[in-house]
Amino acid sequence: MKKTIILLFACSMALVSIAHTSLLFKWSSTQHDFGTIPQGKAVSHTFEFINTGSEPLVITGVKASCGCTVADYPKDPIAPGMNGHIKASFDAGKLGTFVKTLLVESNTSENPALTLKGFVVK
Repeated sequence: MKKTIILLFACSMALVSIAHTSLLFKWSSTQHDFGTIPQGKAVSHTFEFINTGSEPLVITGVKASCGCTVADYPKDPIAPGMNGHIKASFDAGKLGTFVKTLLVESNTSENPALTLKGFVVK
């Protein structure tokens, strides 16, 4: 019985360790609301994160939901414990409510989605 308990404890600690190293992004926020912005104005927001994993974080791309949204992201690896950021820019061409998504692709199992929203007026 004692060996079984020790074995279960060791297995659970290994799983916790694996889960911890795979969670590399810790975002200050994954959403930004621009509120009301005038048509034709380009706006941007910087999403900040920390690499909380034990391995370098490599962002391989950021895919926007449309051509009116672009992202600038770090091309070099982010070391464990270091900060990084993604600057998302939106060109307010169409009137009305908008919700735009940016999918962050990386060397992790998680691909976080960043969201921009707001309302465009004349």
